[in-house]
Amino acid sequence: MSHDNIKDHVKTYRNVFIALLVLTALTVGVSYYDFGGIVWLSIAVGLLIASFKGYLVAANFMHLNDESPAIYWTLALTAIFLIVLFTIPKLWENDLVTSDTTTLFDDLGKEHSNDGEHH
Repeated sequence: MSHDNIKDHVKTYRNVFIALLVLTALTVGVSYYDFGGIVWLSIAVGLLIASFKGYLVAANFMHLNDESPAIYWTLALTAIFLIVLFTIPKLWENDLVTSDTTTLFDDLGKEHSNDGEHH
């Protein structure tokens, strides 16, 4: 490694450190903002900031910038599955996912008598 190459790495690490400090301060500031009472918007903004900070750490400190495209496909699939897993409870809450054969979560809070019958 040449001396200039080390200086470039130190400069990159310093810039990432400063960006992480600024984004951490932004995360704290955003946590005090109300967003008009829209909870999902505040969660989305917090996750967006956290995702960008995670990208900075993974790309620079873990040296994932120089990896093969398979890493990016794996990361994209992980993000897609995360979004799907976050939306499933919302679909259940709005009764968008229903089944005629399942009675486990139907009429929550009411007593169901089994009487030996199986559904």
